[in-house]
Formats: sequence, C-alpha cells, structure tokens
Amino acid sequence: MFRAAPLTHPLLAAYTPLDIEVSIVDEAFETIDLDGDADLVALTCVVPLANRAYALAQKLRERGKTVVCGGPHVSLMPQEAAAYFDAVIIGEGDLLWPQLLQDFRAGCLRKYYRNTRALDPGHIPVPRRDLLNQKRYSILNTVQATRGCPFSCKFCTTRRVYPRFQTRPVKHVVEEIERAAGGPLQRRVIMFWDDNLIGNPLWAEKLFREMAPLKKIWFGQCTFNLVKDKALVRLAANSGCRGLFFGLESFNSLSLRNNGKFHNDVRAYEEGIKFLHDSGISVYTGIMLGFDDDEKDIFEITFEHLNRLGVDMVAPRIVVPYPNTPLFNELARDDRLLHRDWSKYDGAHAVFRPRQMTAAELEGGFRWFDRKFHSFRSIASRLWESKTFPWLSLPVNLSKHYWIEKASAEQLPSGQAYPIRAAFTEDF
Repeated sequence: MFRAAPLTHPLLAAYTPLDIEVSIVDEAFETIDLDGDADLVALTCVVPLANRAYALAQKLRERGKTVVCGGPHVSLMPQEAAAYFDAVIIGEGDLLWPQLLQDFRAGCLRKYYRNTRALDPGHIPVPRRDLLNQKRYSILNTVQATRGCPFSCKFCTTRRVYPRFQTRPVKHVVEEIERAAGGPLQRRVIMFWDDNLIGNPLWAEKLFREMAPLKKIWFGQCTFNLVKDKALVRLAANSGCRGLFFGLESFNSLSLRNNGKFHNDVRAYEEGIKFLHDSGISVYTGIMLGFDDDEKDIFEITFEHLNRLGVDMVAPRIVVPYPNTPLFNELARDDRLLHRDWSKYDGAHAVFRPRQMTAAELEGGFRWFDRKFHSFRSIASRLWESKTFPWLSLPVNLSKHYWIEKASAEQLPSGQAYPIRAAFTEDF
C-alpha cells in the first residue's frame, strides 16, 4: 500500500553505456527468470536478505551467469560475500559500476571493487525510472538529494556505506524533481531517499525554498534535531512536506547516550512532535527496543509515550547489531551474539543476549508492543491526536494491523490467545 520505487538499480542503469541492454527485476512483486539470456546479473541486498542473495547467486552461477553484488550487506561483509559472487562492490557504486562493466567486457573482472577516489555529487545522473514497472509503485519518484549522515551512532550502518556526508547541487535536485515520471499523481508525490535530509541545515533551507513553487507533496527522513529550527520546519511544510521519518529510537535517555545518539533529547519529543503536527507534517518514527539500558518495562513506557504524543506511524524494531558496526563488534567481543543467521537480523528477532531480560522476553515484549500499538483503539487515538494527513497514516496503520493479526492467526491454534506477555507479566 505504500511501496516506493527502488533507487539503486535505476541509478546504476543511468551509469550504464547505452549499447548495453538493461532490465530491472524487483522481487517484491516479480519472479526472476533464472534461465534468461542475461550475460551479467547484478544484485543488491540488505543484511536480512543476504542469505536469499547468496542462494539466488548460486542458482544463477550454476546456469553459467556472471553474478555480482553490492549494497549494505556486501559493504559490511565483503569477504564473506565474495565467496558467493564473481565480484563484489564495496561502498558507493557510482564510480565502480562503469569500471566493473569495462572489466567484464575485457574479460578481466576483479573480485573486489572498492572506491579509491571521492565521488562528485554534482555528477550523479537522473535514475532510469523508465525501466521500472511504474504501475506497481504508489511512490515512483524516489530521489536522493544527500548521501550519508554527519552523525555516527553505534548501531548504524550508514557511515560504513557512506563515509562522508555529501549534498548534491540544489539546482540538480530541483531539476530531477521537475522531470518526475509516471502518471499525474505519481509525478506530484516525491520520496527523498536520504538518511538525513537536513544534515546541512543551510543547504536544506535553500532546497526547501526552491521546491516551494513546484507544488509537490513530499516525504523524507531526517534527524529529530530538525525541531530545534522552527523556521526550517515551516520551510519544509511550505515546500510540500507532509510526513517525515525520524529515528527517535528510544524514550530512555541512557540508551540514547550510550549508543551515540547524542542529538536526540527525550525532553524535546513532546513539544517537537506537537509543532510538527501543527505544521501539517505527519510523524513516522523508528523505535528500537532492547538496548542494554532498557529494563522490562520499556515496552509499556514506549507505548504510553507514543500513544499520548499521537505519533502517526511507527517502525518498531528489536535492536539489531548489524555486522561490523561498533555495536556488533562489542557484542561479539563479549560473546553475546546468539548466532549469525543474517535472515534473523530483521528487527523482529533477538539475535543477542540482552542485559536486563532474556532474549525470549525481548521478543515477547516486542510483539506485545507491536500488536498493541497497531490495535484499532491505538490507531484511532493517535490519529485523532495528530490530525495530519490521515489518507496516508490510516491505510499504513490498518495494513500493519492486518498483517500482525494474520501472522498471529497463522501461528496459533484457532481460538488460542496471543501469548506475548506471558513471559514477563509478573514483572510489570
């Protein structure tokens, strides 16, 4: 219901010489033809889909295909990934993809491709959205205006993939938005595919001013310190911003501080969210549960705060120690990782031993929170408090409610209660 078009492959296609035929397959709704006539297959994957990418590569290589891969997981675990692919791209692929194609044509493909020089953001082309099945995406025009983030949180992978925070020329971003593809509604809605759109506030101010005349509706992601600059919030709203994703992560100040999230201040959450709502901007937030400083009451505390503040949408996750992040390395050093089955590093499974509860209690508390937050009562209460952009927030919340209930019904015998508080009820 809220599917945004991928950006990686359309951008790589824009870097590809015109005499090379390119097709893009999105496994979210398409089936890969393993016996197709492609000479070169390029995959990208995040951590929890690494096992899927490895298995797919094996099948393709058994059929004589040359298979290469990039993306977050490969950049984090290049040596592991190299065992499954003919070549791996580490980090940004803008400069490396053309070089890989040249080597492939010359028959001298290397195993590793790693950046040795910095990318000029002014040379990033417009992605080949024409190669996508455009009718499949409710948001077709995904745009990356910046890369990276100036902050370095302990659990985050961003600095490993994008070592520098960079901004594209505002003029180039505006021109790309003006050339938006698709039908009339698709052309009007923009999704910024940035980790931190306001990493440079002065640059963001200029972007928002120049976007205002375009009369677009847009969504994006940035850090919550945006609310310290009320003028910038107003400019964002005036330029068409109707929803922002923030990594609030926790209502536990100790958890934030001990994981390097110094730019988040729990005391600013209430006033900041209210100001965003008053400005017409919906608040979609990431929440992480199971930090070492989180006790067993963190699930109810987090629910009560988010419900009271009228947060429109939330993406709750159990803390994930992504490979080769400072958090992962610390847990590995302390022998607290339970396994390295990457498919379970999806935010729905406890893959490490928490400090203040068991792994089973963490998973149970997470499921209790997710189900209660997406109950009809909570949805109605929060959206009544928010009163911003319900045509987006309501369908997303109802969709999440449906999938939670469906998963519950499929996992349990008919009529059995959802057993998610049993492990720690006596502790509340």
